[in-house]
Amino acid sequence: MESVQIQTLIRRIEGAREPRVEVVSQAQQGGLRLGVLAASFNPVTNAHVELIRRAAEAFSLDETLALAGITNADKTGYECSLEDRLTMLELALADDSRVSIGLSSHAFYVDMIEALDRVCAPGTDLHFVVGFDTFERVLDRDDRYTRRYHRSFSDRAEALQHLFSRSRLIVATRAGGGLGELRALIEREPAEIGERILFLDFPSELGDRSATEVRTRAAKGLPIAGLVPESVERYIGERKLYRSAN
Repeated sequence: MESVQIQTLIRRIEGAREPRVEVVSQAQQGGLRLGVLAASFNPVTNAHVELIRRAAEAFSLDETLALAGITNADKTGYECSLEDRLTMLELALADDSRVSIGLSSHAFYVDMIEALDRVCAPGTDLHFVVGFDTFERVLDRDDRYTRRYHRSFSDRAEALQHLFSRSRLIVATRAGGGLGELRALIEREPAEIGERILFLDFPSELGDRSATEVRTRAAKGLPIAGLVPESVERYIGERKLYRSAN
C-alpha cells in the first residue's frame, strides 16, 4: 500500500474512540478459520513469520491477520513510526498469499472482537495466536487490566468469559516452558475456558529471536541477519532505524 494510504488509515485509527480494525492489505486466499497475531511488530522478526506459518499449519487456519497496534497493554511509545512498522510487515509477509495485514486501535483482545466482527465474514472462527507471556497477561490473575478495557466488565472472570465465548487462543511455548506449564495455568480457570485453549509447540531457538534483541543490536550497529527477514534487514539499514541517535 502507498505511503499516503497508510497515513490515512493511521489517522483514522488514531481518531477512533470505539475499537476499530483497518485492513491494510488483504490476503489473496481466505476462509472462515482466521488466525490473528496482534503485536507491536517493532520490528517484525523471523519468529513472528514462523509463528504465523506454524499456527496456520497446525490448526488448519485459512487465513492469518497480522495486526499491528497503536499501543499494547504495557507500552505506548515505540522506537520507530507506525508507518515503518506496517511497511516492514508488508515486506516480511509479501510472499504469503494467506496473510492479511491490519491495524488495531485498541490493545486488548476483548476489545478487538467487535472491531474484527465488522471486517470479517459472518461465521468467522476466530483464533488469537499468542505467546506464553501474553497468555499470562490475558488470564490477568491479579486483575490488573479489567478497568482498562474499553468494554465494561465487572471483573476478570466476566472478561475472560466474553473473550473465550467468541474466540480461541493458540498459545505458543516460550523458552524453558511447555505443555505442563500451560496446563498448570489452565487448571486454575473454569473448564469451559480450558476447552478453548490450543497448544502450539514452538522451538525455543525461534522464540528467543525477539524484537527487543533486534532493536538492541541495531542500536549498537551490530548485525541483525537471521533475526529478521532479509527485506526487513535492508529496510532497517537503509532508514537507519533503531540507531541510538534516533
